[in-house]
Amino acid sequence: MDTVRPASTLDSNPAPPPSLTPSSCMHHHAHPATAVATRPPQQQCPFVTRGRILLMLVASMSFTLLLVAHCMYPATAPAVFYVCWTEQRRKLQLGIVVPPSPPSKTGTSSSSSKETRLGQLPPEKDSDSDSEVGRRSMRRRLPQCLIIGVRKGGTRALLEFLNLHPAIRAHKSEVHFFDDDHNYSLGLDWYRRRMPDSRSDQITVEKTPAYFVQDRVPGRVRRMNASVRLLLIVRDPVDRAISDYMQIQSMRLSRGKRHVPFERLAVDAVTGEIDCSYRAIERSIYHLHMAEWLRHFALDRFHFVSGENLVRNPMAELRKVERFLRIDHKLSRRQFYFNRTRGFYCMRAAAAQEKCLASSKGRTHPDISPNVTAKLRRFFAPHNLRFYEMVGLDFGWNTS
Repeated sequence: MDTVRPASTLDSNPAPPPSLTPSSCMHHHAHPATAVATRPPQQQCPFVTRGRILLMLVASMSFTLLLVAHCMYPATAPAVFYVCWTEQRRKLQLGIVVPPSPPSKTGTSSSSSKETRLGQLPPEKDSDSDSEVGRRSMRRRLPQCLIIGVRKGGTRALLEFLNLHPAIRAHKSEVHFFDDDHNYSLGLDWYRRRMPDSRSDQITVEKTPAYFVQDRVPGRVRRMNASVRLLLIVRDPVDRAISDYMQIQSMRLSRGKRHVPFERLAVDAVTGEIDCSYRAIERSIYHLHMAEWLRHFALDRFHFVSGENLVRNPMAELRKVERFLRIDHKLSRRQFYFNRTRGFYCMRAAAAQEKCLASSKGRTHPDISPNVTAKLRRFFAPHNLRFYEMVGLDFGWNTS
């Protein structure tokens, strides 16, 4: 930005303008008496040509028309550019190539021509008109399904497995829209723009495990969509609490903080009882959080996934999820294989590409005192029973 100086600092005697060179378009110093005899043939300024003048005139008229259209119809001009840009970007994302149309013998294109026309998707085998329309209606939509928890219960594996299904479009990262007050204040349109593009016949899924344990979240979710489908993957609360502790400690150590034993955090030093104020313990008391969700949603809006079964037999659990979401059974056992090194199932995606979860998943648990482990199981037993009664399922944690 140019700095505006005070008037007193300006030179009262500005320097004269530089003299014009002989090559200038205007010859100011020719003597009147000899002007006729000595003036060279008049040359046109090389910068000012008819083509440039015409181009500037067309640009000026176009800009004027755009301003008039914008003043009369404020939403029209930006919309035209937005629609054109969106259409071109969609074609690039879908890999649509428009080949030049060969000349037709009759001079008109045949209705049965197999060439891809501008603005149309390439034809696919066994596709009907409805699927073609759905394929062309790619846009960002609010989630119709949420994976609400639980933290360290297997939410990442569930999301990645479901994303192999052609009817699922999953957001890869945690958005934290409903539990973060700042994000929530940005509105549903901001949330929608975070979602991946999807067709009308696909389900958009978002995962944030923190949703399950925040009391303000269920009401916010209901205000977005009272018929949203909710997936909750749960795990033995003792194992989940220890995994939660491991993740927290890993983050602490990466920040240069000292290691704190699990026993010191989970057991009250004065009473010797389990400290339910410790967040890793409190998150595992499932019925406390589930009760808040049931205040806003009927039980049939939830599907409960066993974290243990998802590790042992992912296809059995995924079949149940497909039925709950009312989508075709497209996932197959060929898409999963057991990785003996990692100790859990990995995926075979398109083109036989193999993919496993991050190395941070499936951490080895530290050695916990057997007395503390037994104390944890006694503590969680009545809480587990209350959860079983609440959801109508027995996950068998009290018998482990």
